[in-house]
Amino acid sequence: MNKILFPKPAPVSPMPLDKWLKRTDRAESGREAFFQGRDLEYKVFQDAVISLDQGVIGGGTMIFQGAPGAGKTALMGECMEAIRQHSTLDNPWIPVSISPGTLKYPKSVVELLISATNRENERLLEGVTDSHSRLLKKALHQGQKLIQEIQSRDVSVQSITVGEKDQSESAAELFVHASSLLKDYHIVVFVDEAQNVKKHETTEDILNCLHRDTQGIPLLTAFFGLSDVEDVLHECGLSRLPRNRVKTLGVLSHEESVSAIQSVFTAYDFKGSSKDQVEWLEALATLSQGWPQHINSVSVAVGEIIHKNYGNLKKELLPEVLELGKKLKNAYYVSRLKRCSEEPFVYQNLAFEMGQMPNGTISRSRLRKLIEPLLEHPTTFDDFLLNALHAGVLMEAEELPKYYQIPIPSLGDYLQALSLN
Repeated sequence: MNKILFPKPAPVSPMPLDKWLKRTDRAESGREAFFQGRDLEYKVFQDAVISLDQGVIGGGTMIFQGAPGAGKTALMGECMEAIRQHSTLDNPWIPVSISPGTLKYPKSVVELLISATNRENERLLEGVTDSHSRLLKKALHQGQKLIQEIQSRDVSVQSITVGEKDQSESAAELFVHASSLLKDYHIVVFVDEAQNVKKHETTEDILNCLHRDTQGIPLLTAFFGLSDVEDVLHECGLSRLPRNRVKTLGVLSHEESVSAIQSVFTAYDFKGSSKDQVEWLEALATLSQGWPQHINSVSVAVGEIIHKNYGNLKKELLPEVLELGKKLKNAYYVSRLKRCSEEPFVYQNLAFEMGQMPNGTISRSRLRKLIEPLLEHPTTFDDFLLNALHAGVLMEAEELPKYYQIPIPSLGDYLQALSLN
């Protein structure tokens, strides 16, 4: 078997400018055409799949977490595409997307693994030789038979309720049953929005199979979600988290931001002198502060205004683009505040307090003392903190557990500048 290195996948061709500008969500169109950076995070994924390729059965678990807008879904798209692009007849790889709610149902999880394998066998069947064709048809028939066997089990997964003993087969038993087919493939499971995984005894069994005891199936799992995913999965029974495989996504470097915006200029043939292009790129990258959501916003601002001016990067248009970029940034912050449980003045006080800290972080205990007197009954501090993490107003510091920071510096500036009565 030829070993492979899993470099980042080939870039996706950008869609027409008009269509790109009309998108309401970057995730709607699949992979991000202007994906840049995340080399350290991708290296974690790359090392894990190489380890699996080299025969480590049960490659373990990866966790990629961060505030909304940090680019988790874009990174997941790149990782999934890398699996697709490196799957061959001699070394088949299967990406499997599983929703967090499904991780409560062993039968559904195993069905998804087999169904994804069947689809890949169907893809590989196209244009192969007779000898390969026979083997693939045999595997496809086996997969279809396994699906029928699992679906015909007596006990329905609908009987599972919280606090009630599940009488169906355990996840381990179902994984063993499926391993007769799946042992010949490399499988990477992707779970997006993993902060929504719910604690349940069956969830713990499934996580154990995905993370540690895969019953002979060459498999690893990548979880993507908000800043508390690691804590959520630990609460759900994911023990002994792998060293160096938990990454919190923060801001991109200035160089990466420039590169991302430059790729928009190139894709849509925005023209200007070299001096003007450098000035535009520096100004826009600075405005974005390296936050992926803001890089998208300033790129959209460029696209909308320059498109109306026939693709010309005229110097006199830059202030107009920057103003629109600021409006789009502020609209993003308004959307974050709308998802917050408390009134804006609570978060403004938080921003003032953190602004006085040398590194912009605050301990959990100090945060509690600051926030608890401001909370409305019956909200608890724990409820507040969970909501603030999910709304993207706070993020746990990667270097110091139980210390928190505002994930985007300009969000702190925005909160402090709010005019509140």
